[in-house]
Amino acid sequence: MQETVLRVFVVALGLLMCPKDNPEVEDWETKAPLSHVYTKTSENETSENIFTEWARDYLWYIWQTFSIISIIRFFRKYQSRKSQMEQVVTAALPGTCTVAKVLLPDVNTLQQFYAKCVQVSSEKKWREEEFLEGFANDLLEAMRTIVDKNGGMVIEDFEMVNLSDIIVPFHPPEPYSFQCRLWNNQTTDPLSDMHVCGQIKLLENKKIQNGCPCQSSDADDDMVCLLHCENVKTEKTDARDGILCSKNTPFLSKSQVARWFQGTIKQAWALISHKYEFELNIRYIDAPGAMFIRFRSGKKINFSINPVVRFNNDAYFFITPWSSNDLDTFWTLSLTSYEDHLLERLSKRLPENSCHIQALEIARFLHKRQTALSGSSALKDCHFKTALMYLLLTKDPSQWKPNCVDHRLRDLLAFMERSLEGKLLNHILIGNPLTEVIELPAELIKAKPVNLFHPLVVHNCIYRHAVMHFQEMLKNAHMLIHDYVVSQQGGTSNMTSPCHQSCSCS
Repeated sequence: MQETVLRVFVVALGLLMCPKDNPEVEDWETKAPLSHVYTKTSENETSENIFTEWARDYLWYIWQTFSIISIIRFFRKYQSRKSQMEQVVTAALPGTCTVAKVLLPDVNTLQQFYAKCVQVSSEKKWREEEFLEGFANDLLEAMRTIVDKNGGMVIEDFEMVNLSDIIVPFHPPEPYSFQCRLWNNQTTDPLSDMHVCGQIKLLENKKIQNGCPCQSSDADDDMVCLLHCENVKTEKTDARDGILCSKNTPFLSKSQVARWFQGTIKQAWALISHKYEFELNIRYIDAPGAMFIRFRSGKKINFSINPVVRFNNDAYFFITPWSSNDLDTFWTLSLTSYEDHLLERLSKRLPENSCHIQALEIARFLHKRQTALSGSSALKDCHFKTALMYLLLTKDPSQWKPNCVDHRLRDLLAFMERSLEGKLLNHILIGNPLTEVIELPAELIKAKPVNLFHPLVVHNCIYRHAVMHFQEMLKNAHMLIHDYVVSQQGGTSNMTSPCHQSCSCS
């Protein structure tokens, strides 16, 4: 393509430098005067017309030359941009460490690793859950005391999503109420970085009287109305600049809610801290209520207490960490309950003691350990859960027998690898006809698919970091599992680790 363009450029340049050498030009100059004989014009007029037409053609050659130069510059920039993109992709996905090349432990080792290292003992889990429930209840009681004095939002009873995630629904006091609405998910929208989002409008219930003359401002205070009836209507209106709303709007502001919730937690902890012998620290960088408890022994418990607004009984809006200030009124919708319903439905088709939970939890454990080593990335636990549900929808149930955990773990990691390469991992529920086995709100069924990896598409640095995180996790997988199993056995193991051999994942 470039050679053809250069040839055209050379021809045009020759026309520009030597226009009179062109036979067509010479022929035109020769014949042009003869054509003017029949017009009965003077020689001067004829020469002027010839010069004008020649100048017009000369300018046409110049214009064409500049156009060709512009085309050449465009293609050079295009080729340069394409080369740079290929270099970026090559740097991010060097192909030196893939799931196909990584050696994973055998079935027995993985099952032993899951039982002794990944699966938390029921007794330990029960103790931590009981402690967090008691502490969260005490903390929220103190928060309600502070909120009641200030006349702010009403804090409802908390719910434990899992051992380390506690949600606290809240709603406005009377005469206010919330109205939640989902965003229409336009493809050219900056909101496409968010999974599923919506806005929360604050409404005020205003009373409208029946219009009786005795209620007018001119009415005498001593007047007694015999026709008056207590027929009062209510009307919902937008509460612009209402409680915790964004400026000049009736929409709930995430930043204001975050500051309100964090401040209330601090005040509540100041009221009850004398009852406990540990430190409570708030991590502002993660979420409004992300905290950890540090005991005197040095042990730490990480957990989060996050404010949410209910969308319905099975979904709620929450604040996404690191959300942009430009999208301060757009909240992310959590569909965790619906996802759990779908996973439960799919699990009923599987053989007894199926390996799908083992494969998921082992992948999550490896991801968690890699996060502790190299820091957080765009990869989250929910992505592995989504990948597992796609595999459950497409693979035959007989392939999930207990002795297939090694193959299914590899399938799960390979699915995540392909999703990262394509920067595409659609939400399992939204716009997916395969998941009609559970009841979803109509807005979600009709919505367009949502790419959970869209931030990787628009932010190349996030993409490279996520790929590096995943490849490091692959390289460390065998060694990590081997070391954990050996530490649990309290001795050496006869397993041969590929990390001690010549591994292609260097």
